[in-house]
Amino acid sequence: MMMSFNERQKETNIDPQNNPTDILKKTVEKLNNLKNVNYSYYRSINYFSEDYHSETRGTTFINFDKSNTSLGFKFQLEDEDMKIVYNGIEYFSLDKGDKTISIKKRPPSSSFENISLFLNSLITLKKSLPVIIADREIHKNLSDTIINNKSYHLASFVLKNKTLSGLGNFSPITLKRNFLYKIVIDKSSFLPLQVIQTNDAEPKDYMLTSFDNIQTKDNIPSELSWYYSTYNEYEQKTDKRLTIIKHNEVVPPFNLPYYDNNDTISLAQLQSKFVLIEFWMKNCGYCIQSIPTINSLLSKFDKTTLSVIGINSSDNSKEIAFFYQKNKPLFKTLLDENGKVTRDFGVDAFPQVVLLDGNRNVIYSGSLNIEEIEKLLSTK
Repeated sequence: MMMSFNERQKETNIDPQNNPTDILKKTVEKLNNLKNVNYSYYRSINYFSEDYHSETRGTTFINFDKSNTSLGFKFQLEDEDMKIVYNGIEYFSLDKGDKTISIKKRPPSSSFENISLFLNSLITLKKSLPVIIADREIHKNLSDTIINNKSYHLASFVLKNKTLSGLGNFSPITLKRNFLYKIVIDKSSFLPLQVIQTNDAEPKDYMLTSFDNIQTKDNIPSELSWYYSTYNEYEQKTDKRLTIIKHNEVVPPFNLPYYDNNDTISLAQLQSKFVLIEFWMKNCGYCIQSIPTINSLLSKFDKTTLSVIGINSSDNSKEIAFFYQKNKPLFKTLLDENGKVTRDFGVDAFPQVVLLDGNRNVIYSGSLNIEEIEKLLSTK
């Protein structure tokens, strides 16, 4: 059933004998009655407003055994690069490239929220649909849709200022926008086959998720595949996270090019009393939200007091240029192509900032705490 957004459906009139609540209840009943389900997962994200496109493919096996796990299910997820297994006690991931395995025992459910193959998945719908059905303030609709000459139910609902997480929880967002979810449902099995997510602020942006080759009885993984000890060809990986440079630590020197020309600049060339360095990336909501805040800093403090430099190790020059055109930062960004400077500063999440005083000592590092930064700029 995989297809492009433009060709995916032709909507017809609403069936007067059905309503969205009835169809969604049958879908929930079907999902709740599943003991095992195996399917191929495909997701296409097309955010034209951000010049962003990505595709994800993989296989999913879920065993709904509530007695065996606090999460309510066990799972095995696999794509060409990784295999992820949760057996109710251990949660481990296999990196097929470097042949390493990462293991966590009895992880909290929050560990699973951001798993890529769960986003807008059957797991998402199983948890969220009962809440959506019961909430009379959530607008719901039902029509028919034709895909490859076959008729399906098309149930839809609108969420205001929130989206669905992978585990089916509701995630509030700071931007005011309505998110439209459309679910293509098989008329015989009442299983969901596609989820299409759009929003009213950027109506051309969309995310399409599809579930193909759905099986509820066959292709059950072997017993041994659930245990990390089975994968003895994989070496256990130690979880070593970077730690951002701290107060009064020595700042590593750097000499990096601007993203839009061949000129380079070093820290020693910045003559202002304070230097604020922001490490950022293009596809990062918090990075976008930080721009007005940093721009306001530059309007409050003159060039002799404050210089701001961005460092980007994730995007190329064209992608950074698109970000600048759309979001209008007032500071310049340097290109850290091999990521060495970013790592030297101990940055592995975005955005992160480092504030230096006149002697180029670190006086603040971490997330963008505007109140703390303004206080330091005003008192030092």
